[in-house]
Amino acid sequence: MNLQLSDIIFFLIIAMLFYGWWRNSTIRERAIMTAKSHCQELNLQLLDESVAGDGWKPCWANHQPCIKRTYQFEFSSTGRMRYQGRIVFVGNKIATIWLSPHDI
Repeated sequence: MNLQLSDIIFFLIIAMLFYGWWRNSTIRERAIMTAKSHCQELNLQLLDESVAGDGWKPCWANHQPCIKRTYQFEFSSTGRMRYQGRIVFVGNKIATIWLSPHDI
């Protein structure tokens, strides 16, 4: 079997896309668990038990390139109103968790 350079490049691109998809899905699962535990600590209810990707962009952190991912979720404090929350990951680490002002 003869492999040409274009075949090798094609397989590398496919492997990189698969790795990016897999990495993104694992970080999304961590975002769900983080939102759930954060809401439980503050006696809030995570609505819909999910997070939604709000975007990602390349950035530079700790002297190396990485991806900044933002996830949004909704929570409730009283069960009547929906409030927005946001989790930001830089690379594999949580950078910030933000909750909008809400009733107690």
